[in-house]
Amino acid sequence: MIEIVPLLAAAALVGVLHMSAPDHWVTLCVLGQASKWSRGRLIGFGVATASGHVLLSVVLGFVLVGFGLLFSQSISSEITIVIGVVMLVGGLVFGFKTILSKDAEDYEKEALQEMPRLERQGRGITYFAVLGAALSPDLSILPIFLLAVPVGISLAVDTALVFAAASILSLVFLVLLGSMGFARVFSRTPAKYNNAMVGFVVAAVGAYSLVFG
Repeated sequence: MIEIVPLLAAAALVGVLHMSAPDHWVTLCVLGQASKWSRGRLIGFGVATASGHVLLSVVLGFVLVGFGLLFSQSISSEITIVIGVVMLVGGLVFGFKTILSKDAEDYEKEALQEMPRLERQGRGITYFAVLGAALSPDLSILPIFLLAVPVGISLAVDTALVFAAASILSLVFLVLLGSMGFARVFSRTPAKYNNAMVGFVVAAVGAYSLVFG
């Protein structure tokens, strides 16, 4: 039987790693600076952005949970094995492929370069273009939702709450640091390392489910 605590820890870790990638928070700091937002407004916008990201991710997660519950009563052990194998193999492939890729992106520089053009096209378009990556759902949390299916809907709800809290708090913390002038320091780590670590976390959870599931 899969223990609850490791799955919840994995959900929190995925949320933190994913939201700490520079493409989620550096561009938000640049937008706030260019728009001359107060720190309170910037943090408020960060909470709203992270909440939208979490909502989309959780909705997709519960769609998968709903489909999984249709079959989990009769083939719960088979579901756990299949998901575990997919997570282990897929996570390792994604992690190594990502970490070996070339990633020399400077999100702060790119956002600053794009800002004048976006400003000319309208404020609404600016917000949408700059924050598109932060609002996109986190697909890496979906396998963890699926592993919660054999345990029950309560674990899926707990997973969603932990993932949401970790994601929102991480983005707000990094946006706060960015508003204090630390964006350049913390954005130097390429996003590929965050993404690779997410892949390895998913692989580790897959391996755990195969051993203890």
